[in-house]
Amino acid sequence: MDRYNEWINSNFIDIEDKEILKNMSKEEIEDAFYGELSFGTAGIRGIMGLGTNRINKYTIGKVTAGLANYLNKKFENPSVVIAYDTRNNSRSFAKDTALILNYYGIKTYIFKEVTSTPELAFSIKYLNCCSGIVITSSHNAKIYNGYKVYNQLGSQIVAPEDELISKEINDITDLNCLKKAPLNSKLFNIVQDDVHEAFIKENKKVIINHNLLDEYSNKVKITYSSLHGVGLKPATELFGELNINNYNIVKEQCTYDGNFTTAPEPNPEYINNFDLAIKYAKENNSDLILMTDPDADRLGVMYKNNNNEYSYINGNMLGIIFAKYLLSFKKIKDNSFIVRSIVTSNLIDKLAKDKNVMIKEVLTGCKNIAYIKQKLNKQGYNYLFGYEESLGYMFDINIDDKNGFSSLVAIIEILCYCKSKNINMEEYIDEIYSKYGYNINESLNYVISKPNYKEIINNFMNNLREDKVEIKGIKYDYLQEVGENRTNAIKYTIDDENYFIIRPSGTEPKIKAYFNINSNDFNECKNILENIKKYVYDLFDTNLDIK
Repeated sequence: MDRYNEWINSNFIDIEDKEILKNMSKEEIEDAFYGELSFGTAGIRGIMGLGTNRINKYTIGKVTAGLANYLNKKFENPSVVIAYDTRNNSRSFAKDTALILNYYGIKTYIFKEVTSTPELAFSIKYLNCCSGIVITSSHNAKIYNGYKVYNQLGSQIVAPEDELISKEINDITDLNCLKKAPLNSKLFNIVQDDVHEAFIKENKKVIINHNLLDEYSNKVKITYSSLHGVGLKPATELFGELNINNYNIVKEQCTYDGNFTTAPEPNPEYINNFDLAIKYAKENNSDLILMTDPDADRLGVMYKNNNNEYSYINGNMLGIIFAKYLLSFKKIKDNSFIVRSIVTSNLIDKLAKDKNVMIKEVLTGCKNIAYIKQKLNKQGYNYLFGYEESLGYMFDINIDDKNGFSSLVAIIEILCYCKSKNINMEEYIDEIYSKYGYNINESLNYVISKPNYKEIINNFMNNLREDKVEIKGIKYDYLQEVGENRTNAIKYTIDDENYFIIRPSGTEPKIKAYFNINSNDFNECKNILENIKKYVYDLFDTNLDIK
C-alpha cells in the first residue's frame, strides 16, 4: 500500500486521477501497485491504467526523465525522434514524452501522424539523432501499451545501455520533478515528409532483380490488411512503386482503431485474424495475403494453394523462403553470414551450408540480430539476412530492426519469380522440403494470470535447473553461456536434429516452449511434434498454476 498512498498524497497526481484511485478495490490496488514496470532492452510494456505497475502518463514521464538524464550525461546537445502507433493514448504519451525531454534541454522530432516502428528506426540515423522512442505495444491486445527505446545506431538498446538507463529511472523518487516544456518550445520539432520518402526508397533496396518486377508485377494479385495499425499508407505506396495494381485491402481492418475491433489479439501469427482477408482474397483471386501487425514491424503471409484455398506460412518457413531466394540470386560475398535466434528453425543452417554462408545464433529479439550485424560488419564480415520465428525479418538495408515493409517487397519479388517459372508459392516451398527435408517449428504460450507471475515463473525455471522436474532429453542451460547468448532459457535435445526450448517471455506474463522437429517424412514430423507438445503441455499443466 506504500506506493498507493504515495500517489494518493502526491501533489503531482491529477485530482481526477486521485478520484479514480480512491474508488479502486483492494484487489485493483494490489494489482496496479504490486510492483513497478521494469525497464529493459524492450523498454517498458504493460496494461494501461493508473498505478506503478501500469502504463500511464506518470510512469512514462518517469522513464522519460530517467532517459533524459542518461542522454544528457552521454551526449552533448542530444536529440531524440519520437513515433507512435494507433493505440489508445499513444499520441498523447508521445507528446508528453517530447515535452518532458524538451524541459530537460533535449531537442525532439515527433512524427505528425501515426508511424511504423521500422520507420522510427530508420529516422534516427537519417535525422542524426542520438536516440529514438516509439510508443507502441506491437501486437498485444488493446489494454496494453509500451515505450521502446533505440540508440544512435538506429537499433533497440542492448545491455548495458538498458541497465544504465534503468539506474537513472530508479534514481527518480519524486514524481514532482517531472515537468514539461511549453508546446511552443524551440526544441519541439515535427518530422518532415522527406524522412518518410527516404524510408520508402530504402525499403526498395531489398530488390535483387528489378527486371522480374518490371515484367511480372502486373500479373501479381495481392490482398492486404494493416490490422487496424499504421501499415496501410506505406504498404500501398510500395504497391504503387512496384507497379502492383491488382490488389485490394481488407476495409474493416485498414482503419486506425486502437480497440482493434476485428482483431482483439492483433497478431499476424494468429490465423483467425486472416478470416476477413481470406474473403477479400477470394473475391480478388489473390496470389498472396499480406498482413502487418499494428506497428508494422512484422509481416504475416498466406498463399493460394493448389486447391485454390489459402495456406498460412509460419514465421520460420517465411524466413527460410526469404533466405532461399537471397542465397540463390544475391551475390554472396566472402565471409557472409545469416543470423537466427536460438528458438528459430535450424533448417536454414542446411541452406546456408550449401553456399558456404555462416550461421550466427543469437538470443530472441531483433535487437540482438542488429547488434551482431553491426559488430561483425565492423570486423570485416558481411551481413546477409537475419530473422526470428515471430515474423521478424531484417534485410541488409539501412534499417536495423525487423521490418514489415522490406519483407513485403521481398515476398512480392519472390512471387514474381514464381510467376516467371510458372509455379506457385506452394511449389516453391515444396522445392525446399524436397531438397532439405521437412521441418516443423511451433511454440506454445502459457499465460499466468496472477500479479506474482514473475515469482511463479522463476520458481519453475529454478526447479528445472535443479532437476526437481524430470524432463526427457539432454538438458542445456543457456545461463551457462558466457557473453551475449547467456539467458534464462533451457534447451532439451531429443536427438540430433530435434529439440525444444523453454524460456519466460521478456515482456508478458507467460512462459514459452519452442519445438523444432525435422524428418524426411512429413507425417512422421507431425507425429513427433504432437507427442512432444502434449508431453510439454502436461508438464506445464502439472507444475504451473495457470488460469
